[in-house]
Formats: sequence, C-alpha cells, structure tokens
Amino acid sequence: MLRLLLLVLGALGVVDTIAVSAYSNMNFGTVLPLILGVPLLLLGIFFKPITAFFRETALGMWIKWLLIAAYAGFFAIVAICSCLIYREGHAKPPAGADALIVLGCGVRGERVSLTLARRLDAALSYLEENPQTIVVVSGGQGPGEDISEAEAMRRYLVARGIEESRILLEARSMSTMENFQFSKALIDSAIGPDATIVFVTTRFHVFRSERIASTLGIQAEGIGADGVAWLEPNNYLRETCAIVYYWLTGRI
Repeated sequence: MLRLLLLVLGALGVVDTIAVSAYSNMNFGTVLPLILGVPLLLLGIFFKPITAFFRETALGMWIKWLLIAAYAGFFAIVAICSCLIYREGHAKPPAGADALIVLGCGVRGERVSLTLARRLDAALSYLEENPQTIVVVSGGQGPGEDISEAEAMRRYLVARGIEESRILLEARSMSTMENFQFSKALIDSAIGPDATIVFVTTRFHVFRSERIASTLGIQAEGIGADGVAWLEPNNYLRETCAIVYYWLTGRI
C-alpha cells in the first residue's frame, strides 16, 4: 500500500506539472509539483532496494527521517499559509474608498488574460457600487506583450462603461512592490496622501500583497478576484513559498 501511495502521489506531481505547463505560464508554482513528485515516484519504483537501504544502514535511517521531516514540515507550512491566504482572499473590502488599484498580470498581445479579466471584472463591480472611486490600472509591458498591462486594462474598463476621467495609468511597474509604489504616487498627486485605498488582485495573492503594501507604509485592503480553479493548487504552493521567502528576507 505504501509503495502504491508513493507511485500515485509521485505520478500526480509529474502529471500536474506537464498539464499545467501546457496551458499556463512557466513559474515556480508550475514546477514545484514535479520537484515534490519525482522523489516520491523514484521511491515507489525502487521501493525494495531503497527501503532495504533505509533499514540496514545508519545513513539510510538518517535520509529516511530527513525526507519524512522535510515533506511533513513543508506541507504543514502549506496548510498554515493556505488558511491565511484563503481568509484574506475572501474578506470583504470597505466600501467608499477614494482609489482602487488593479494589480496587473499577463497580457496576450493586446488582450488581457483570463486571470487579468477576472481582476478587472471584480474592479468593475466595486467601481459600479462606488461611483466616486477612481481606479489606477497598474502594470508595465513585459515579454510577449504588445502594449502595457495598464493600457490593456484601460481599454477593457472603457469598453465596459468606465469613464476615462476615472482611470489613471501606471505603466512602469514590473513587480507587486512597484505596482503599489508607483500607483501611490499617482494617487497622492490626484487626491492627496490621505486617500483611502483598496486594490484588486487574484484571491490567492491578496495576503502577500497586503503585506507588501504595508511595508511601503500603504494601508490598503484587497479585493479577491476568482482565480482559475484547476490552477489553485499550484498557486497556493507558489504563494506559500513566496510568503516564506519574503518573511525570511524581511520583506513582509
């Protein structure tokens, strides 16, 4: 049974990476299931000689318990971070903010990606309910993008009835930290330093984004947009690693 479990879990990790990489951008969340799955798959395939090595040598015993501790510790951290990510991603933001920042992500040529479209749809709902709120569309131009993410977002919002006078373009940023830095400068110029701010990103990204904003002295609560359901496991794994990395480096 243990051998079968190792084979199944290992194969699932490998297959997940292959399937997700065919339909999504390659990133750490995409390859992490492969990294986790290959050792389990090898343990399952070479179960008898490896378990004999574990039982019969002192080095084998150390390696066995190191593997168990590494996997158990990693998934314990994933469980804790996933609870935080889920809670913040589903929190209801305050109404009546002065400004709303939409954090950019991939653009295909000149078209917004599915993930970005969902962020913009969440922004549209908030803007329709709060007609006094201005919106900052934030994102520069990356590889494979014919226009900046900000410009693609502006076109999307205007096509759905948002007045251009309510939209500020921030087309320089290349990271979440720069999204907030450059957007805050625009908001300060347009409204003033005391403006109340909310932002939109995908649900799994809200927790870390709020902490990044806080390190910059920006108090902003996030609105979580729906993600792509079958990518959620990969997104949660990637976010967990990012949260731990940011925490270890003192960035959140």
